[in-house]
This record gives sequence, C-alpha cells and structure tokens, in this order.
Amino acid sequence: MRKFSHQFLEQRSSELVNRVEDWAMKARKTKPRAQGFTLIELLIVVAIIGVLAAIATTTYQSSIRKANEAAAVAAMNTIKLAEAKYVIGHKDNYGTFAQLFAEGYLDKRFNVERPRVRGYVFTITLVDLPERPGALFKLSADPESAAGLGATGKIFYYSEPDAPIFFSKDGPASSEDEVL
Repeated sequence: MRKFSHQFLEQRSSELVNRVEDWAMKARKTKPRAQGFTLIELLIVVAIIGVLAAIATTTYQSSIRKANEAAAVAAMNTIKLAEAKYVIGHKDNYGTFAQLFAEGYLDKRFNVERPRVRGYVFTITLVDLPERPGALFKLSADPESAAGLGATGKIFYYSEPDAPIFFSKDGPASSEDEVL
C-alpha cells in the first residue's frame, strides 16, 4: 500500500475543490431551459386528444343508435301485445294509440297519433275489411333520422297482428322484407 504525505493529500484535495467550484460557476452562468412545453409537444398532445375524442364520439353514437333500435323492437312487441289484449274486449277490432292508452295498455309516451320514442316514430294504421271496420292493423317504426352521424336508428320495422316483425335497412319495411 502506498503512503502519501500529508502535503500531497492536501494539494490534491485543494485541486478537487477548485474543479468543483469552477464547475459550479459554469453551471450558474449557463441559462437554464425555460420551464414549459414546446409548440410541437403541445400540437402532438392536441392531435392525440382529437383522435381519441373522435373515436369516443362515434362509438358513443353507435351504441346509442343500437340501443334505440333494440328499444324500438321492444316497443313494437309491447304494442302488439296491447293490441292483442284490446281486440279481446272490443268485438275483434283493433285500437289506435289513444284507445290503447285509454284502456291502460300503453303508457303516456304513446298517447299521441304518431308517438316518438327513443329516436323512432311509431305508426298504427287500422285496416277496414268489408264486413267489419278496424279488423287489422299495420304497425311500423321508422327512425327519426336514418342517415349520418346523428342517426337515431338505421333499421326500419314493420309488423301485422299475426306476423313477426320485419325489418329493412333501405327504407320503410313491409311484409316483403326480412324477418327479424
């Protein structure tokens, strides 16, 4: 092991202290980087947020549209059931929305001629037969808006008393369209 003199160690430590002081003075003289973000960094963050917002918006609108379509099918089944109950007590005649509401078969959302429920417009058309009026009905549910990002639904529905629910993606449905 080497032995260093006291004078040698003192000289080395003095050199080390001088180097540290020089480094500290240089550090104080240089300008520190300004606090904050550069324009490029901010633009990148804004672009990322914009892309995420666009994805979230279209996904949200799509889920709302699908929920409206499911609610329309459920409402059509409810209306068909209400008509089936109504016809029993009214000499085999079907009723309008107002009549079904008056009997308590439908809630107040349907107490108008053409109810608008969850983005769909419902229509009951009573069909008269020669031997008796109101013998049949035609029920349709059409989206309030079927095109674009704000579409409330993209599927049109149709049904009759003893028929399934038919649907069309091209326009108002009829008994000629696909069965749901």
